[in-house]
Amino acid sequence: MTTNNTLANLRDRVNQLIEYQGEDAPCAAFIFTNDDVCTYKVQIKIPVNREVAFEVLNSIEEDYDYLYSEIFDCIDRELRERGLLGK
Repeated sequence: MTTNNTLANLRDRVNQLIEYQGEDAPCAAFIFTNDDVCTYKVQIKIPVNREVAFEVLNSIEEDYDYLYSEIFDCIDRELRERGLLGK
């Protein structure tokens, strides 16, 4: 998987994908940003600083690589259900 450490990096990667696959290519994405890395106190959202957000989001990509495997397993399962992949 490709690391996107900033929204600008993500934009560049998406632009590359559009150039290669076309604007109408199907896709799915899970995007987490600084706003998603926060704590709560009495139902008040408290954002963390950008440095902590970078560390947390990078750790997710490094330490939870099995999530990618799970997503690819789901894709394979869906293709099998449609008879497009061997059993």
